[in-house]
Amino acid sequence: MHLRSGLRPGDVHALSALTATSRNAVLGPGLMTDLLAAGCDSGTVVIIAEGVDGPLGYAHLDLSAQDGAAWLVSGAVAPPHRRRGIGRALLRAAADVARERGARELRISGRPHGYAAPGVDVDADPGTASFLEVHGGISDGSALAMHRTLHDLVLESATRAPEIGIRACTAQDLEELCGMVREHLAADWAETLQGHVEDGGDAERILLARGAAHELLGFACWGVVGRDPTRFGPFGVAPAARGRGAGGALLDAALLRMAGEGLGHAWFQWTGPGSPAHRLYTSRGFAPLRTFTPYTVPTDHGDVIRPQEGTTR
Repeated sequence: MHLRSGLRPGDVHALSALTATSRNAVLGPGLMTDLLAAGCDSGTVVIIAEGVDGPLGYAHLDLSAQDGAAWLVSGAVAPPHRRRGIGRALLRAAADVARERGARELRISGRPHGYAAPGVDVDADPGTASFLEVHGGISDGSALAMHRTLHDLVLESATRAPEIGIRACTAQDLEELCGMVREHLAADWAETLQGHVEDGGDAERILLARGAAHELLGFACWGVVGRDPTRFGPFGVAPAARGRGAGGALLDAALLRMAGEGLGHAWFQWTGPGSPAHRLYTSRGFAPLRTFTPYTVPTDHGDVIRPQEGTTR
């Protein structure tokens, strides 16, 4: 076994196959391609553990973060080759590359430019969680995925305040929307929304809430992230507009529009348990789907590598 960097013809399908038994996220070739393309070229690094017959494992890094961190977007080792030090070698190599680029830690979490899972499903995959913890990984909160059916949708919501208007985004709204989102919510959400429309995506899947003075209060969307039209979000209300009912009005309208498209359910991957957003989702019939644990792993080898017998993957 030896390590190499970079992709060769056929690698995407081979790496995709390595995730087929993943208990966190199975990455088909299309999704693998999307995740690799989501980062900037100079920041994307793929390290492959090569065997006689092809890849045995890999680690996909995104080094584009500017805050002393790098993203470990995905990785896997073929089941027959686990517990042979391949995972340890890949993690060490990933830490080396990230540290050389100035990153102090690797994040296994929800990368702003796109992710398959916002961490590790510890209940479904305790082995990966243990592997990260043995090698210095520190858990960082919880990411709760939720879903709800849209069949026979009945929303028991409060009556919308009459001054709040909901309508679909237009090309003329996009600059204002992205400006508000970038300033008050999340810069990567603004990039996602703008990229969706510029790439020919349906702007009517982005709903806006405006107040009596036509001021922009918030937005909600679906079918904007990834390939699944049932994926809800991102969704947010400007801080100054919270508490006025805009969030509930947006969520209700979005779910009704999704049901009107013939979609059978809505789901998303990340909210904070017990947060205001979580309480809103619960009030609209969303139920927990999975709980992920984000991790950070320091790139300093003194902390990253603490092997224990029987735990190396």
